[in-house]
Amino acid sequence: MKFSLCIDSIYPEENLKEKLKRIKQAGFSYIEFWDWRDKDLEIIINSGLKVTNFSGNRVSSLILDSTEKVINEVKDSIDVAKKIKCDRIMLLSDILKGDGSVKINSISNENKFLRLYDNLKALAEIAKKEDIVLVIEPLNTLKDHKNYYLDNFRKTLELIQSVNSEHLKILYDIYHMQIMEGNILDTLQKYHQFIGYIHIANVPYRCEPWIGELDYKFILKELSKVYSGFAGFEFFVKEKSFTYEKLYDWLQSIIL
Repeated sequence: MKFSLCIDSIYPEENLKEKLKRIKQAGFSYIEFWDWRDKDLEIIINSGLKVTNFSGNRVSSLILDSTEKVINEVKDSIDVAKKIKCDRIMLLSDILKGDGSVKINSISNENKFLRLYDNLKALAEIAKKEDIVLVIEPLNTLKDHKNYYLDNFRKTLELIQSVNSEHLKILYDIYHMQIMEGNILDTLQKYHQFIGYIHIANVPYRCEPWIGELDYKFILKELSKVYSGFAGFEFFVKEKSFTYEKLYDWLQSIIL
């Protein structure tokens, strides 16, 4: 398993160039981020760190918008991915407001599923041609993302299996899925072949993996037996003593 740091959640106010320098000095090789539009891509390219994942649709909804609009945005994101040599792009079913919620609409759940399927089917074909993997993320609706459509693993798995493309997988965020349904490790072990990326943060504070109700040392040890892909640390720093070195040393203490 390989590990990446989300530069948008961990110390978001830190100067980008200095942040990337500190991350590399701590021993990490990979980063990820959310929107590419507010990033200085040249700084990222010259940092010596590899980008493993970033958000592909921040302005077009896979449920509300036309396939043409969705494709145009994702194609722009793929162009960026090629530029920074990233082979994975994250998708969300809905557009999030500033508070993380989704604006209520009158579309039925059945029609939402069908629209989402159609858009994902079209995007998977493009991803295949461009040799990019798309990973779509279910989020929790109980705490952080009210009205978000894709809020459980089963519904997401049904979509992935229906589209049936090696270029479309699930981004499994352990924090979100622990809040919504639990059964984290069993789910990951059973369905790891459909997982294209994992996000790590502890519950209930969405913070460092060693603070909270989940035993991440145990989870990662067991998960490493079946999953060798990327896991991204997408958490918000809670403890004042946190450093990139402390996270790296914590990882080294786990026998993977």
